[in-house]
Amino acid sequence: MDRWIGPSFEDYLTWEFWAPYSVAALQKLGHLLLIIVLTWLTLRLRKIVVSRVFALTRLDIKQRKTLESLLLSFTRYAIFIVAILTGLSTFGVNIGPIIAGAGVVGLAVGFGAQTLVKDLITGFFIIFEDQFSVGDYVSINNGQIRGTVVSVGLRATKIRTWAQHVVVIQNSEIRISENYNRERMRAIINITVAYETDPADVEAAVNRLSARLQREMPHLFLRNEEGEVIEPPQLYGITDVENQALGAKYTVVSLVNDQHYWTACKEIRKALLYELKAYGIQVAYPRRIERMESEAALR
Repeated sequence: MDRWIGPSFEDYLTWEFWAPYSVAALQKLGHLLLIIVLTWLTLRLRKIVVSRVFALTRLDIKQRKTLESLLLSFTRYAIFIVAILTGLSTFGVNIGPIIAGAGVVGLAVGFGAQTLVKDLITGFFIIFEDQFSVGDYVSINNGQIRGTVVSVGLRATKIRTWAQHVVVIQNSEIRISENYNRERMRAIINITVAYETDPADVEAAVNRLSARLQREMPHLFLRNEEGEVIEPPQLYGITDVENQALGAKYTVVSLVNDQHYWTACKEIRKALLYELKAYGIQVAYPRRIERMESEAALR
C-alpha cells in the first residue's frame, strides 16, 4: 500500500514551507504597488503636459478647455486599461486572448455602430475646427434649427431655441451651420416705400438715424483700433423695384458687434420708421386703385 509522501501537517506550520510562496506573493504585490504608483504619476504628469501644451496654442479659451477635457478623458481611460492589463500579466494571466477578444468585439461593435462612429468623428472636427462653441447663436441646416448652443459633445450637440426648447441633434446630421457669433455681423434692414418717394428723402432719413444711433448707442457698432465706427448705418441703395408692385425696396446696412446683433437690428428698424415718419414718408402697403366712370360715359 502506497504511503503519503507529501508534506505533513507539521510542515504546513513551518516558515520554511511558506517562505517561497511568501516571497513570490510579496514580489507580485510589490509589482502591483509599483504599477499603481506609476499609473498615479502618469495621470498627474499627463494632466500637466496637456495643460502646458494647450496653453502654448492660440486656440480660443472655450475651444481649448473643451479639447483639453476630451483629451484628458481619453488618456485617462487608455492609462487605466494599460494598467489593468499589466497588473493581470503580473499575476500570470495571459492577456493575449483578452486583447484579441477585445479587438474582435471592437470590430463587431464598429460594424454595428457606424452612425455612432460617424457622430464621434464629426463631433471631434466640430470642436477642433471651432465651428461653434457654447453660447453661440447658430442656424443649423438652412434654418431648420435656430438657437443658442448649450453643449457641444463628441456624439451630439444641444441647442436651446428661442422658445427655450432644448433640441439634441446628432453631429453627423449637421451638414450646414451658420454662426452668428464671430466678432462681426452685418445688420441688413430692408424697407419698402412708395414709388413716388424721392430717394434723397430716404437717404436723409437714414443719415439722421445713423448719427443719432452712433451718439446714443455707440456700443452697438463695430470699431477699428482707432475707435472709429467701421461701417455706420448707411443706405446701401434701392435693391428691388418690382417687389410685388408695392414700391421701391431700400436696404440699410451696418457692421455691428456680434453680441449686439439682434439689438442693433431692432434699434435700426425702430429708428428708421421714426425718421421716415418725421419726413412724411409712408411705408408701402398693398393698395387697390379703382376708377369710377360717370354714367354718361358708360352710355
